[in-house]
Amino acid sequence: MAGMTLETALQRIENFLTDQLPDAFRATEYALPAFDSEAQDTGLAEAVRSKVELRHVRGASDCTYLVHAFGDALLVQVQLNVFRLVVVYRVPAINALDVAALEPRLERWRIGAQHAGWTIGWRDALGQHDPSPRYVETYCYAFAAPNFLEDPLQQLYWRTDILQMTRYFMLEMKRLQVTLSPRIAGFAL
Repeated sequence: MAGMTLETALQRIENFLTDQLPDAFRATEYALPAFDSEAQDTGLAEAVRSKVELRHVRGASDCTYLVHAFGDALLVQVQLNVFRLVVVYRVPAINALDVAALEPRLERWRIGAQHAGWTIGWRDALGQHDPSPRYVETYCYAFAAPNFLEDPLQQLYWRTDILQMTRYFMLEMKRLQVTLSPRIAGFAL
């Protein structure tokens, strides 16, 4: 990191947020071939079922994604401060959903995320621009090594971990019959 210019660091942050992560999120849901089928040679690019929308201001250190998978869509914000990662999942607070109702349901998921190096927390929150929609936010903090922006293997690790954490967050919410999509909940984005 010592030899990297500020401009290079900003470009690599931009690349991670707007190129690498959207590509990873597209694999949140994918079709598995049947056992012993000829489709075993199917690549991930052909099997993906997820769609990703993103919102980002060039030069900002965060990006917001709407990850469509498993019949729903999850609002995810990722912040990257050189080697500190923050992932925030925003779930519409509808049908009496709040932190007290959500946190205990995600205990198994939290333990798995913590084993990978994430610190997990929850909070009740209001919409960013309009205070009327309420959300339950699950926020995840992790520190990569200081040379994160120079190390493609570290980037692969954290990108894949964010993908897996998102995938299983969505599957757990589906199992619990929690609506994730702010659009389905009637919230304006």
